[in-house]
Amino acid sequence: MEQRIGNKKSKTGFRVKNMLEAFEHIVELAKDTNLNNDYFDNASAYIRYASRKLKLSPMQTVLLALFVDRSEDNRIRISEIASYVGCRTTKILRLSSEIDTLESKHYLRASRSRDWLSYRVPGDVLKSLKHNQPYVHTVEPIADLQAFFDRFNDLMEEMDNDEMEHDALLQQTEEYLAEIKDSHFARSLKRFDLSDEDKLLFIFMAHLFVENNDDRIGFGDIDNLYDNDKIPHWCKSELRGHTSDLFNHNLIENVNEDGMTRSDCFKLTEYAKSDVLSELNLNIKSKSDHSLIKSDSFPEKKLVYNASERNQIAELSSILSPDRFCEVQSRLHDAGMRTGFCSLFYGSPGTGKTETVYQIARATGRDILRVDVDKIKSCWVGESEQNMKKLFDRYRNICKDSPLAPILLFNEADAILGVRMEGATRAVDKMENSIQNIILQEMESLEGIMIATTNLTGNLDKAFERRFLYKIQFHRPTAEARARIWQSMLPSLAESDARILASRFDLSGGEIENIVRKHTVNAILSGQEAANLPALIEICRNERISDSARTKIGFRI
Repeated sequence: MEQRIGNKKSKTGFRVKNMLEAFEHIVELAKDTNLNNDYFDNASAYIRYASRKLKLSPMQTVLLALFVDRSEDNRIRISEIASYVGCRTTKILRLSSEIDTLESKHYLRASRSRDWLSYRVPGDVLKSLKHNQPYVHTVEPIADLQAFFDRFNDLMEEMDNDEMEHDALLQQTEEYLAEIKDSHFARSLKRFDLSDEDKLLFIFMAHLFVENNDDRIGFGDIDNLYDNDKIPHWCKSELRGHTSDLFNHNLIENVNEDGMTRSDCFKLTEYAKSDVLSELNLNIKSKSDHSLIKSDSFPEKKLVYNASERNQIAELSSILSPDRFCEVQSRLHDAGMRTGFCSLFYGSPGTGKTETVYQIARATGRDILRVDVDKIKSCWVGESEQNMKKLFDRYRNICKDSPLAPILLFNEADAILGVRMEGATRAVDKMENSIQNIILQEMESLEGIMIATTNLTGNLDKAFERRFLYKIQFHRPTAEARARIWQSMLPSLAESDARILASRFDLSGGEIENIVRKHTVNAILSGQEAANLPALIEICRNERISDSARTKIGFRI
């Protein structure tokens, strides 16, 4: 029985159905043949069938079949092909031009490290062959900046796999950039008039930030941009010496760690993120965890203080007013003193510490960068410390770009202001100590405004105590203050009733606010708008869980 292959018949007796079947015969017949003339005669029908389908030369078809047969291996060596067909490696090397053609048609991807050459067959090629179709490499046009960085990420994956050299990366990046030449990003780079190498370096750093939110780019990362992972001397010298145009155009800056500038670590500036990369909305993305709260978003509230804290709060508010603050900072600077203002608000829950910060921000026109410590802490070793460092780095950048320094608010900071562990051995304790040390060092170099609120009364670490310029204790309100709070929150309440409630119930301002809210809800439901003293007394009794009636368990003696 004869088999017809194309317009020819074969002595195999089997009909070839597709290219993979032809490849199978090509590979089987090639074993230990040295790829001699007899082999090509014996396999001619299979080779002709596949080469016509693929539009490749006979030798290219044979080589591709041999590589496809080993496609499960992503590191196929030429010596393995030579060993299978029974020839010297040098013979396959003499066929390099044929292999290069397969690579140019994207049938193969080559990995060229310093002393290693290997190949792989891309998955898309195998998919086409399974469908008995030649592989046609197509590239979608780059529509916007996000697509540009997606494509650049693919290039960097090829660099990581040693499948692309630096010069090819440089050329391909320029071609991609040309496709988005009308974008704000491309026009900005053109305006800076950067060299091709500086342009590529900035795009690479921006890629790390876009893909990984990386704000700590070291020389070890930059190595990946160059052949054999070796950063050129000129590049390292320009970055260390601050002579790179990327610094001159305010595109990158050094990382600040523990109050010290790292000469070997870099990150994008806020200008680069918010302006040059504005089409990606990275400004929103990077600030999502610690967003600025605008000063005009706080409703005005009349807070009632005891005399002891009222004077201190008034003094601090006056100092933080824009004109006065600049004057005070200038005089402190001239005297060689720290110019940052760190304040501590401490006292029982519900005494108005956080609300006071909000009202100071509203009165002085300062936004707030609010920090919830629990959200910064991570279960991963070292990540919590990095999060804290990034927070202070971001605050510094905001201060540089803002006409008024915002308030850095550590709300409910009990977890970080307590006494540090001596001789800590547990990982958690070491992390806590590390975070505290970072905050202490940052407070030394702070040029803005930091306010921490805490319920701690006697467990404050002495190192923190020394660094807080203003330490304001919020006492529970006196009976007189409580009466004023009642009337300010519930104007319809008679003065005499306010005094009755103030004298009978030792409540904080926060607790009084809760009671007034509940009374207001009840009034809406019942339709009775006037303040109802008996109803308020009942709510006061139920406000504290510890004061409510409980079922006793056990014997009463």
